Amino acid sequence: MADSLATGAALTADTWADFVARLRHDCVGAGVDRHYTADAAFLVQKRVWQTVPDELSDILRIYTDGHDEPLDQFFNDLESDQQAALNEAVDGEFLKADGYDAAQAIERLHPDSTLYHAEERWEFVCQHFTRDAAEAFIRRKGHDYREGLRVYVDATVYSRELNAIKAAILDGSIGFIAKEPS
Repeated sequence: MADSLATGAALTADTWADFVARLRHDCVGAGVDRHYTADAAFLVQKRVWQTVPDELSDILRIYTDGHDEPLDQFFNDLESDQQAALNEAVDGEFLKADGYDAAQAIERLHPDSTLYHAEERWEFVCQHFTRDAAEAFIRRKGHDYREGLRVYVDATVYSRELNAIKAAILDGSIGFIAKEPS
């Protein structure tokens, strides 16, 4: 995508025409089949993990050294002697131990780390008129979100102002007008 508003290009007659074509594709054209609503807003969401009671999740994550990660990744990144110590602490395979035994072993052998039961959640980051713009954001800023980003399509069926503006853009009532040089 060369000169595009989605990638930060200046607003010109050409970038406006490109935007309208992408908006048309996503809201009334072939792109609708991908998300099944003409009243689409493209949300970028970030993955976050939240602590939940043990009985609500079998997903174990560990918080250590200022970040959290899946327990198996933490274990696999350890030196073999540290892995052996954790296996010994649970009388078997650490990664197959129940959450309580694993937490006790972590508390004893890695006291600066916290094991927790987690649930995945997705939080709003930003909103775009087109899928291309949402995907361009992810390409540009994805490195800032370790746990990942996704495009989520939300229906704006009750967002009358937004839908009226999109319809006016698509029917040409709202368009690009070049500014007269001053």
